[in-house]
Amino acid sequence: MTQQISKKIALVSAVLFSAALAGCGSEGDPVSETSSITSTTGNTVAINTEKLNDEDQQAVNEAADSLLADCELENKTIKWLAHYDLNPDTRGGSKSVALEMFEAKYGGEIKYYPTTWQSRWTDLSTYVLGGEGIDFFPFETAAIPKGIISGMFVPIDDYIDTESEIWQNTAKYMDMLNFKGNHYEFCTGVSPEAVVIYSKKTISENGFDDPWELYQSGNWNWDTFKDMLTNFVDEDDGRYGLDGYYYQKALGTSSGCSVVRLNDGLLELTIDDPALEKAMNFAEELYNNGLFLDKSMFDWSEQPQKMGEGGELFYFCGAWTLESDPSVWSTKLDPNDAAMVPVPCCPDYDPAYSIIPDGFMLCKGTSNPDGVARYAECCIAASMDEASKSISDEKRKKDYGWTDELLEQYYECISSAKEYPFYDLSYGISDDFVSAVTDNVMYNPFGGASYAQGKEESREVAEILIEEANAELKKIN
Repeated sequence: MTQQISKKIALVSAVLFSAALAGCGSEGDPVSETSSITSTTGNTVAINTEKLNDEDQQAVNEAADSLLADCELENKTIKWLAHYDLNPDTRGGSKSVALEMFEAKYGGEIKYYPTTWQSRWTDLSTYVLGGEGIDFFPFETAAIPKGIISGMFVPIDDYIDTESEIWQNTAKYMDMLNFKGNHYEFCTGVSPEAVVIYSKKTISENGFDDPWELYQSGNWNWDTFKDMLTNFVDEDDGRYGLDGYYYQKALGTSSGCSVVRLNDGLLELTIDDPALEKAMNFAEELYNNGLFLDKSMFDWSEQPQKMGEGGELFYFCGAWTLESDPSVWSTKLDPNDAAMVPVPCCPDYDPAYSIIPDGFMLCKGTSNPDGVARYAECCIAASMDEASKSISDEKRKKDYGWTDELLEQYYECISSAKEYPFYDLSYGISDDFVSAVTDNVMYNPFGGASYAQGKEESREVAEILIEEANAELKKIN
């Protein structure tokens, strides 16, 4: 019965699907605190809202009954603060399956409190201190542990059962952010923090092996990546190598280490880890060899449109970059020419892919924690059915121009991130840590000093800031 209902809900998804692809606003430059890398999507196509017929509405009701826990919410409203709305947007966007389930199963509704990317943290603090009862906030890399230390977020453990079937696929990612036995994120899925976009035509015209084929054969790594860049780049001829705000962080974590890791619920500085130093030395080597696009030549902005012109080899970005109408793709690629592949890994280490655990944070002073927990479960339930995946694939083909090959690559990027997950904490310590350590050393060591020099210059302040953060975490726990 459950399987039949899930197949039916997949058909309903054709008019509802927007949960994972809903427009959430642009992130901007991810190397500053005010725009650190998150899981939000870029410009996406909205599809027209359609009222469900009786049969389809019944299918949603039955699916919710079969997949979700039976309970009665005393409070039907959950308060959402973000720079994007989870309700159908004003452009006619469709209602997500998750929201339909939340309404059908629990009679729930989401009350939206709008903010902007720049003011989101200030507004969150104002609402929390003012006792507004904001319930949930989007997860992002700047959220943990900073939001725990500042008292903006509270544990979720009293409101979910991580041993239950609905949470089995995401509980292990929540455990990657386990602070002394407390979990702070309702994780509803996993995304790779960055992928590599490229032009198949450019690869072919230069006689290179296709990165996707190299990945499939186990040969997509730092060495093959560097060889292509070396043989392609010629700035005098208008040919640039690696672009994007993500490449510094993506390369810095591609050996499975960052400047901070979680050890028994507390923060540990790992700037001396050989894997980290190896990754940063590799990134520095690429920079010294002129294989990065020099943003200083372009008013310090990335130039992804050069991909469509054949003048740029690789672009590091979120997969959402191509989840929009091709007419607004920043890469200016023809959809039939676009391809993506996971970030290349170090050939000397096991694969490791930096992930974003998609989901929500529970705010201090929440007025309805149970409601948020049930909505998070609706998000998971709406994505569990394989038939629903096929409906979303058809949308990507129709609205985004994606090919079958691009879809295969997209899902492989997600699969590899799930299989070899690595989470980087360094953007979530504090604004001071980001400014003095993360941006200065970890993801922007290209100001003339080597990584070895940079880490020594930052060591003292890094140790002090980690010690201060741990002292606060110990008080909380």
